Amino acid sequence: MKKLAYILLLAVLVLSSCSKTKDDAKIKIGYLPDAGILPMLLMDDVELVPFFSAGERNTAMQLGELDGMMSDLVAVIAYNQQGINLKVLTVTESRFMIVGTPDFSEDQKWSIGISDNTVIEYLADELGAGEELDKVSIPKVPVRVEMLGSKKIPLACLTDAMAWSLLAQGFQIVRDQKGSGLEPAVLVFTEDFVSGSSKRLKKFASDWNRAAEQINSDPEKYRSMMLEQVRLPDTPDNPYPMPVFRPVTLPTEAQLGSVLNWYKNKYGLEKPVNYSGLMLN
Repeated sequence: MKKLAYILLLAVLVLSSCSKTKDDAKIKIGYLPDAGILPMLLMDDVELVPFFSAGERNTAMQLGELDGMMSDLVAVIAYNQQGINLKVLTVTESRFMIVGTPDFSEDQKWSIGISDNTVIEYLADELGAGEELDKVSIPKVPVRVEMLGSKKIPLACLTDAMAWSLLAQGFQIVRDQKGSGLEPAVLVFTEDFVSGSSKRLKKFASDWNRAAEQINSDPEKYRSMMLEQVRLPDTPDNPYPMPVFRPVTLPTEAQLGSVLNWYKNKYGLEKPVNYSGLMLN
């Protein structure tokens, strides 16, 4: 009888320990170099995991190594078509642009470095609409930057974080997402995390809003943190612009529709996609 009681007590302690570990564990968020992660740098219960290609980040998500990721609506739809449901919490302050060499002229051939089948290709197509694009697949961001920087390609689609050092050297913004109305960059969580961590997710959203307000109230106070953590280039002559961070904000149906139309025309759809099914309300 004593032996049975001991076994039961041990089981209770093990279960209690497992539960505590799960509750206390940090929320693991994968990201590519991007100033949009700054609000999460102010959260104690978030662990940010860096990647240098969307493919590597997505693989980690599929292997269950992440609870969420700084991602985009192209990836969300692609996962949905594979039967993997990701939930969008908010758009993020990720800015994309088509960057050209200093001597690039818009009447020359538009040979552009991209990461194919990703948000980078979507934005290259949308921002370069009306031009005949010769798309060159260069999935790894540092390699794409190096090839543009050494003028092996005349154009590349990049985030502003990766483009900034080139802009300081006289490279030019040929097309800019800013002001375009396109909002494909989003923060997403796995369905397992959403279903099993509703309280943690609610707290995360509240912490995000608080951090955004805190940063916006005194942006320069957080500049060094952003530059150090994301390794952004910044000089007095070419200061990196501090983003204005929004509270938790869902993309609109029209913004999802833009991505969905592009995806459907490129790949087709095997499963229906609806706005409410992808968004966290």
